[in-house]
Amino acid sequence: MSRVRSRGKGRRSSTRGARRGRGGTKGGLSTSVLVIGAIAVMVSLGGGFWWAGRQTALAAVDEKTLCPLASGPVAMTSILLDLTDPLSPAQHSQLMAWLEEEIDAATRGTQFTLGVVSENPENWGATEPLCKPQDAASASALTQNVRLVGDRYRERFLAPLKANLEQMVSASGANSSPIMESLQALVSATPGFVTYEGPRRIVLVTDLLQHSDVLSFYRGGDWESFSNSGDYQRVGATLSNAQVQIYQLPRPAEGIRDMDAVEDFWLRYFERQGAQAPGVKRLGDL
Repeated sequence: MSRVRSRGKGRRSSTRGARRGRGGTKGGLSTSVLVIGAIAVMVSLGGGFWWAGRQTALAAVDEKTLCPLASGPVAMTSILLDLTDPLSPAQHSQLMAWLEEEIDAATRGTQFTLGVVSENPENWGATEPLCKPQDAASASALTQNVRLVGDRYRERFLAPLKANLEQMVSASGANSSPIMESLQALVSATPGFVTYEGPRRIVLVTDLLQHSDVLSFYRGGDWESFSNSGDYQRVGATLSNAQVQIYQLPRPAEGIRDMDAVEDFWLRYFERQGAQAPGVKRLGDL
């Protein structure tokens, strides 16, 4: 009997120990859940700081050019203005609206340069490059000062670019129109344009009436006469795969024998340069 009771006591003792063990397991699980939760919070915070840091890095730009520091320009647009005669008010308004569309449609980080067609080679070349920065609409209120982002876009990019355009959209009164020469001077003077492998765009505001010692449509020049001349070998391939948009200005065609030959010339010229076939919009006021 005493042995039986002794075994019973042992069972009760074991049961109490098991209960104590289960209670201890619950406490351990609770601690583990807290630790895992804390780790998850830390990881989440770390991810948030990483994301914020990455956004800040992506938004960083060169102080002078406003081009992205991380990648440099993401695309390039060069605008050449050939204005030997004054524009009517309607033409001026229409042209500025089209050029503003070019700016608005450009990807953030696109580099812009401007140039003019001039009979004086000293006026050839490109303005200082300026990249389109982030605007207020795309800024994050969590990681950025939206007002400062907007001010930078308007004051340091849009305002000077429009001011240059307004200044250049004026009649030069030139007696010659070396369009080809001025275009090559523009792309050559634009930093990185010739060798850039990303998207490139040429915007020409012109009447297309090339008039220089190299070629003059007023002297009856055309693609055949040009391709048979020694100057033909000077045409390079600096516009490989570039997009070309022409805003054609109406001009009196007095002295031009064949306007179809003029259009044919430019199609062949840009093909020779390796560019895509140009799009054309005519600037009218009637």
